[in-house]
Amino acid sequence: MQHPQAYAWALVLMVALALCALAVLVFALGMRRYPGMLTWAAGGGALSLGVFLMLMQRSWPYAVSILGANLCLVGGGALMAAGLRQFLGLRVPWRAFGLLLVSLGCLASWFTWERFSVPARVLVFSAHMLAVYADLLVVAWRAYRTDSPWPALLVVGSNLASGLFAVGRGVAAVSGGLDALSSVFIWKFVAYGAFVVGPPAVVVQTVGFLLLAGYRSTRELTPGHAGQPGPTPD
Repeated sequence: MQHPQAYAWALVLMVALALCALAVLVFALGMRRYPGMLTWAAGGGALSLGVFLMLMQRSWPYAVSILGANLCLVGGGALMAAGLRQFLGLRVPWRAFGLLLVSLGCLASWFTWERFSVPARVLVFSAHMLAVYADLLVVAWRAYRTDSPWPALLVVGSNLASGLFAVGRGVAAVSGGLDALSSVFIWKFVAYGAFVVGPPAVVVQTVGFLLLAGYRSTRELTPGHAGQPGPTPD
């Protein structure tokens, strides 16, 4: 990560992720009856760790700073998706998430040690992260369309924005923009779009999740709504 703006945004993203994970963790400790909150908090922590490892690429071995960072980032997103599914009472496709990480690990390793290519690795990471964003978006939208309130739309919107930047990173990698125009910040903006859009997106997404939990808590305290089930598991 050579560009100072991208590096600075990555630091901001790491702090935002850590604070959001801590907020969900504190909330979860007081509302342990709600499934998925600790899983969501663990996902935010893994994402924060992934950004930190990525910042260490010039100092730490590739096995940690590249492969470990990619696995933490995608794995953290998968945990957040699993947490949202658990919170809404939906089945978690653990096998699919596991295969996603295995695929990422194999391809990231290939383009790191066998055929070193930063654009190819960016494309691989973007494609795998896009799958996570898509799952979060679809599940949150389905919840909103059934019985969840408007905060579900915050989760939808934040993942839609993150997904668009993932597509932009992939296009930049395929087009060769990452190599040909390395001194132009607009390409770095696209390439490191997760860092630029990441802080506000992760805050909005976490606020949406916490508002959903708060809404459920308030609804349970209302006479006639206690113990009302969530969406039917898929």
